[in-house]
Amino acid sequence: MPVETEHDTYIYDEVQYPSYSYSLSHPSHLATLATLLGMNPPPVAHCRVLELGCASGGNLIPMAYGLPESEFVGIDLSACQVAEGQAMLAAVGAQNVTLKHMDILDVDADLGQFDYIIAHGVYSWVPRAVQEKVLEICRKNLAPNGVAYVSYNTYPGWHMLGAVRTMMLYHTRGVTDPARRAAEARGLVDFLATSVSSQDGTHTGFMNAYLNYVKEYLFPKEDAFLLHDELSDVNEPLYFYQFAGRATRHGLRYLADAEFQTMLASNLTPEVAEALRHMAKDTITLEQYIDFIRNRTFRQSLLCHQEVKLKVDLGPQRLADFYVASSAKAESPQPDIHSAAVEKFEASDGAVLATDHPVTKSAMLCLAEVWPKSVPFKILLATARARLGGDLPEGGRDAQVLAANLLRAYSYSGTLVELQLYAPQFVLEVSERPVASPVARFQAKRRHKVTNLRHEPRTLGEVSRHLLPYLDGSRDRRGLLSLMHQWAAEGIIQVGPSEEQAQDTEPESEPDRESALARLLESNLRPLAGAALLVS
Repeated sequence: MPVETEHDTYIYDEVQYPSYSYSLSHPSHLATLATLLGMNPPPVAHCRVLELGCASGGNLIPMAYGLPESEFVGIDLSACQVAEGQAMLAAVGAQNVTLKHMDILDVDADLGQFDYIIAHGVYSWVPRAVQEKVLEICRKNLAPNGVAYVSYNTYPGWHMLGAVRTMMLYHTRGVTDPARRAAEARGLVDFLATSVSSQDGTHTGFMNAYLNYVKEYLFPKEDAFLLHDELSDVNEPLYFYQFAGRATRHGLRYLADAEFQTMLASNLTPEVAEALRHMAKDTITLEQYIDFIRNRTFRQSLLCHQEVKLKVDLGPQRLADFYVASSAKAESPQPDIHSAAVEKFEASDGAVLATDHPVTKSAMLCLAEVWPKSVPFKILLATARARLGGDLPEGGRDAQVLAANLLRAYSYSGTLVELQLYAPQFVLEVSERPVASPVARFQAKRRHKVTNLRHEPRTLGEVSRHLLPYLDGSRDRRGLLSLMHQWAAEGIIQVGPSEEQAQDTEPESEPDRESALARLLESNLRPLAGAALLVS
């Protein structure tokens, strides 16, 4: 979403802001957290969603495809971005999305009420009047039990990042060409990192740490992010308590952070958690102190109406209507699920669930086998019990313990256990005529990063990127192999020899090449299914 300055609007049209999906802004995730905290949010499968600053719809349109019975409206100040989004809508065939070339300041009651409102990458990058308007919209256009999502840059982490931003702005003053401006900014940070590291003193270590952070966090991103985020005319971070205060003045209340685990003092050391309980008497103060400790730079806050009554009680009974997913793997090659022996399950981010409860251990193995599919809690419980032999005593204790353990794991890490109120529809089997999501097919023609059915960005390899647009169900394996023959002949893809062929000095024969292409096809189709990109 461009700020309302002549310079940034021009840059925004010339260098379009990359429009990607943000899984934590999905209505299912917002509804999940709202439900866990005692709200009764609108059903995800039949809801109305507004996105402020939707760019070309890279976040909104994949949501709409996955929720065909819901209605989606996106607005953006850039006409060229909206036009690009319209092209995507035409290609995907989504009839439940409306994209409007519109200023946030012009939003009024005519747009109606929405169950979920999303403003990602907008708030910190617009003037104060527009910031206030964003919160006004969250109050006036949000349904009584609705949830709003607003992301923004935060202090204290942005104090030093702001200093680096100021240096880059000074160094690129007068540079109007976007590509050169981005290159000059990157060059300055490289120069500073080299120069500072050769000096002595406390300032050196402090500055060097932040310069390295900028290089690791910002510079791998596209130039468009650097130009529109760090080098934009407006970039106004604020403390969390200040944002919460502004929301209160608009009749809103802070509900949760979209990164739920960052809210919890229990994820800090016991000593720190205990000290915080004495220092902080309310949620806002507690989370502000946690931001101090973590030197936080970015937040994704969920808001609701002040009149909403919350029950901050994450009781196990709340999980009855949820879907559960987990990719965590057992540390033991042969976990003992029948006894009370403790088994550990580790997620990709290093978070660990340790449990001696047989049904929980069995459930974690069941989830790993069907990942990335989600399983209704009640079915997961029944499947886990059946895996143990089905001779367990009836009763509610297993359900309570399993639910408590899953909630505990969820509080550790959203990667360790995922909870959702809606299960996305995709298939893990590769059919004879594979069909990929039309959203991903459209995106793959233009870039390497696509959105899967779990509303996550996935980066494709070169072969997968060429293959994905042709997975529309019209081609069987023979038809797909024919395409790959053509690409190999044109040098678009490279076909490597098998291990046996690599050791053979004889030239590759036509049957060998056919076999290599067939293997290459299968080795790309299977990961596409595992990445939640294929539909039935």
